[in-house]
This record gives sequence, C-alpha cells and structure tokens, in this order.
Amino acid sequence: MATIESKSYQLRVRVTPEERDLLEKLRIERNQGETLSDLVREAISLLVKAGGHKNGHIPLNPKTQARVERLSVLLKREPRQVEEACIEGILDLIEHKSEVPLIVMETHLHLKYQGRGEKREDLALSGAYEIERQS
Repeated sequence: MATIESKSYQLRVRVTPEERDLLEKLRIERNQGETLSDLVREAISLLVKAGGHKNGHIPLNPKTQARVERLSVLLKREPRQVEEACIEGILDLIEHKSEVPLIVMETHLHLKYQGRGEKREDLALSGAYEIERQS
C-alpha cells in the first residue's frame, strides 16, 4: 500500500487564469493563512463528504451556512428546515402564491417580539434584521 507522500496520492489540477484569480480572491477574503492548495483540498473534501450531493443536499458556502444557522436559532428550527423553507418561499414567489414568503413573515414576527428588549444593532449583526427591513 502506498504512503500519503507517494506520487499516487498527488493530484495536479489545471485551472484557467480566471479560476486562479477567483481562488486567490477567496483565499484573501477568508484571511486564514491558507494556500490555494488548501482551498482545493477543502473543496474536494466537501464533495467527498457530501457524497457527490447525496440525498439532493448541496453544501452551502461558509458565509451562507452561517446565516442559515443564525436564522435557525432565531426561528428555533434545524438548519435544514430553514433551507427548505427558503426554497419553498422562492418557489411561492415564482408561482405567485404569495408576495412575501412565509419564512420572511415568520422571521419578521420573531424579530418584532424578540427585538423589543434588544438593540437594532444586535439584530443587524445576526443578519436577520436585514430580512425584516426587506419585507
């Protein structure tokens, strides 16, 4: 059996200049001292862990995942339920079933009643107040 240092465990990937620029921009934005290879390894890991998007679940980027998790805490739901509610809301808008998705109305109500004792700045940090302002 080959060791990890073996050439059989190395992978060379060609990227276009545009892809390399985007990877470099992402690396700088994340500001975690990573190399481009680290980003590629993470992407491969996400694909492998997701089993190639097994069960129809596509992993979210870290920034979006953090927002979903904050909303799940606010709404007292599992993150997966928040994702599903967001998708249902988008479909309802497309199909003209409603002007405001149910999850937006629910978030607005939670913020209205929860925000009575909190500062608006605290709510803005959670990312949820932005949704309230848009509705």
